[in-house]
Amino acid sequence: MIDPSEILFVGIGASAVCYYRVLLPATALGADYIGLNGDPPQVSYATGLVRGQSQVPRFSDYKVVVLQQPKGAGWLKVIDELQSHGVTVIYEVDDWLHAIEAQQDHDFRDAFKHDQMAAYEACMRSCDGMIVSTDFLASCYRPFNRNVWVCRNGIDPARYAYTRPERETVNIGWAGATGHRDAAVPWLQAAAQVMSRRPSSCFVSIGQPFAEGFVPHFGAERALSIPWCAIEQYPAAMTMFDIALAPAGKSGFYKAKSDLRWLEASALGIPVIGHPYVYRDIEDGVTGFRAMKPEKVQSLLLDLIDSPELRTVVGEQARAHVLSQRTYTAMSPLWADAIERAVKVSRKRATV
Repeated sequence: MIDPSEILFVGIGASAVCYYRVLLPATALGADYIGLNGDPPQVSYATGLVRGQSQVPRFSDYKVVVLQQPKGAGWLKVIDELQSHGVTVIYEVDDWLHAIEAQQDHDFRDAFKHDQMAAYEACMRSCDGMIVSTDFLASCYRPFNRNVWVCRNGIDPARYAYTRPERETVNIGWAGATGHRDAAVPWLQAAAQVMSRRPSSCFVSIGQPFAEGFVPHFGAERALSIPWCAIEQYPAAMTMFDIALAPAGKSGFYKAKSDLRWLEASALGIPVIGHPYVYRDIEDGVTGFRAMKPEKVQSLLLDLIDSPELRTVVGEQARAHVLSQRTYTAMSPLWADAIERAVKVSRKRATV
């Protein structure tokens, strides 16, 4: 294994994707990491730990540099210069970027239009390899770089070491960012049907303000919309949930998604109802529940609201699975192997 002190991860600002795909793997490996805002040469420091300090490093001091979603001429120049100095450069991406434009409910779809994707693709092709989070993503990106390795997402258990408060209500929850409204609406409607039959149930959303749509029907006392919060606050906000919803559509955008929503809720002992198109690892009725149609979601919600024991048993089984199989340290060998493979690729390139 290459010396971790010679590896640098470079992420997008202080974003959640930087946290999961840069900070966590770098920490597990003992590598340096930094989050930057902007594109070269106009970049600014957002977060990071470099040689034990908060500073912007010189990339060429490392043997391996992992870049998160670089695009455009500025990053392309950085990649070429690093490779000319013998540095292995790896492209990291956690989404099927080409599918975002088709998502009418995605707030940032204009930044991923077809004529803009060439800026991403040029950097993908130039790197020595790519790291992605799912097998489907790997198949999507191989046309741009034949060296693609899958490193699945993992969570930091310490971030989820909360005891959820006891309450008289049963809170149905959804948490996430943009691009999920259209897939979520039928499930939200199912939740509303259940809430009309179970007065003890409430709805809580984090990020997208889905709970606001429940207020006119159930009142503010049964619907709470928590704005998008920092990654440090996110697990604490999720303690408001007793049941978590994880809907998905059948587009490539969703098929490429990782099962992070299930990992996060499970780490808190919250049972998840997830669409099998994304949440394939859920063992139905054991570590969560799988559902495709709203009618099934409605039935499962009624069962879970009526049975505190079912919520507890499935939530704890899910927690045990995630904390033993899907922590960021458990995933670190995948990252180490991918980096080693990329180094071999770059050495072959240097001899050509």
